[in-house]
Amino acid sequence: MLLTGFGLGCLLPLFVITLRDFRHLLVGQLFLLVIVGSVAFLVDPLIPAEWRWITSDLQTALPALFWLLCQLIFAPRPRLKSVWGAMALYSFLAPALARPFVEPGDAWTPAVFFGWRLGQFFEYVVLLHGLSFVIRYWRNDLVEARRKARLAFLLIVGSAVGVATVSLNFGLYHEYIRGIITGLAAFATLICLVTAREGIMDLVGSDRPAGSPQPQPRPTPETEPQEANEAHFAQQEQDASVLCRTMDAGFYRTEKLTLKKLSEATEIPEYRLRKVINQALGYRNFNDYINQLRVADAAERLRNEPGTPVLNISLDVGYRTLSSFNRAFRDIQNATPTEYRQQCLGADIS
Repeated sequence: MLLTGFGLGCLLPLFVITLRDFRHLLVGQLFLLVIVGSVAFLVDPLIPAEWRWITSDLQTALPALFWLLCQLIFAPRPRLKSVWGAMALYSFLAPALARPFVEPGDAWTPAVFFGWRLGQFFEYVVLLHGLSFVIRYWRNDLVEARRKARLAFLLIVGSAVGVATVSLNFGLYHEYIRGIITGLAAFATLICLVTAREGIMDLVGSDRPAGSPQPQPRPTPETEPQEANEAHFAQQEQDASVLCRTMDAGFYRTEKLTLKKLSEATEIPEYRLRKVINQALGYRNFNDYINQLRVADAAERLRNEPGTPVLNISLDVGYRTLSSFNRAFRDIQNATPTEYRQQCLGADIS
């Protein structure tokens, strides 16, 4: 009971802070469900048998909830309607439906396989897929404190959910496992929220509303406070100049462009590039910056080249697929490329 109390003592302030500060965000609401599932994992042995199906279903939802968190926080364009989303839904829904009819420890039958075993396998798959998004996209966040806190946040949550999932699937119900895992993970997550309170749960691409104008450069060193480090601003101006020349030459059209590739092309260290794009240009996400440049180029060509197929333009500006180009273009211009071209042609005729 002591370790259970420790876990609850750590989860309670985490729940209160999330409810107070992040309940208006979709990611915050989702994380509240993760906390509820963690409480269910912690207190399940203490619940009367006739009500334990509730805590069991809540625990089973944790891998799917973690996958959703990873998608919303890190994926440039979350794809919830996908094979991964179907696996996440199955991993929760199948055991919930099978629970009244099939015991997980029964002999192997089709009902046991489809009701329990396949769902358990999908739990591991969606957990790993969620972690792959964290590792793949965390560098695109240009706000250093938030980037590091987000990485720690989801690695801590993911590790705790992974250990909890393994312990549940293998029947390891010891209080030490539940109390220590839940308590330490809640405490570490609480530190992450406090460290980077601003923006840690923002959705990727939510820094500016769709269709908003491209951010303008921040004031030059002359308008900054007198105590600002002039050498720092001189270096930042030089880096910004190199970056602009590189992009003006069309480097943003490079397929699968990453911050690392851009760093190699400009010979500017990644940490300085992040500061330039964030502090000088006003962007908080690398993909958002690249999409603005590509869509501006594409919009000009759509206006000036009415005979060029949209697919050709999308490939020329750096998109691998027409669907990804359409999504990025619509987010910025509030219209698909075809609609935008038709609007421009109509304006020219009138």
